[in-house]
Amino acid sequence: MSIVEKAVDKHRKLDKLTPIKDKRVINDARIGGGPHIPTGAGQVDIELNHEQLAKEGLTPYGETADKIVDEFRRIKRPLLSAAFEEHQEGAERENLVMIASALPAEGKTFTAMNLAMCIALERDRTVLLVDADVAKPHVSRILNVHNEPGLMDLLQDHTIDIGDVLLQTDMPSLKIIPAGQRHRHAAEMLSSQRMEAIAEELATRYSDRIILFDTSPILQTSEAQSLATLMGQLVLVVHAGQTPQRAVNRTLELLGDRKIDIVLNKCRAPASSPYYGGYYGQN
Repeated sequence: MSIVEKAVDKHRKLDKLTPIKDKRVINDARIGGGPHIPTGAGQVDIELNHEQLAKEGLTPYGETADKIVDEFRRIKRPLLSAAFEEHQEGAERENLVMIASALPAEGKTFTAMNLAMCIALERDRTVLLVDADVAKPHVSRILNVHNEPGLMDLLQDHTIDIGDVLLQTDMPSLKIIPAGQRHRHAAEMLSSQRMEAIAEELATRYSDRIILFDTSPILQTSEAQSLATLMGQLVLVVHAGQTPQRAVNRTLELLGDRKIDIVLNKCRAPASSPYYGGYYGQN
């Protein structure tokens, strides 16, 4: 079983905390056109070193790993259902999913990475993970693509297309967009019409694709708040026993009157607890 399937948490709705114990792809979609390359086609840009990912705290390891895999399966199922099956009236861009947290070090990047890898195992779905934590792009750093063009370059330079910043991993159904070059006006750029056009293109280009955005902590920067307005689904990762309730409440206020799925990370509840299970990692 791949280490990808070693992940984190059970899924519940708003107010219910669920515990959880160098090359370039040039053939993918571009804004405005371009052929859809079949899954598995094209060049591999990123070889996922699972041992290194585990060492960096981005994938689980040890005796809890198998349990965590099953928990991630439970998380992804309702997200996929909302994205591709539940065509509710007024719902838009349900395949755009923001993974956020109130504060740093709560597990959002761990959740985003493992959720992406878990969804990539689906037979009829593809997944794109966007490193939108432009202030501290952890995914880009760990995958050693922090110097590659990415989201911020796409926003700054209108001659760059989405296909120019897509990187193919060695999991055929998983692609990555790095954070790209840092910019002092990142919040404004992420709330621009250009970002809205990119979001719309990502949401509508391929019917089998779900897009996960790993964003910066809501209470630390304003970038994630800008992105939240473009997302169809919001997932808030909360560090069990550490995140102050007031921080969670404030984050929910800032995200507005939206349905928010909450993941309780690093839970150490006993097995008899209804919130049992989870990952004890770091990011």
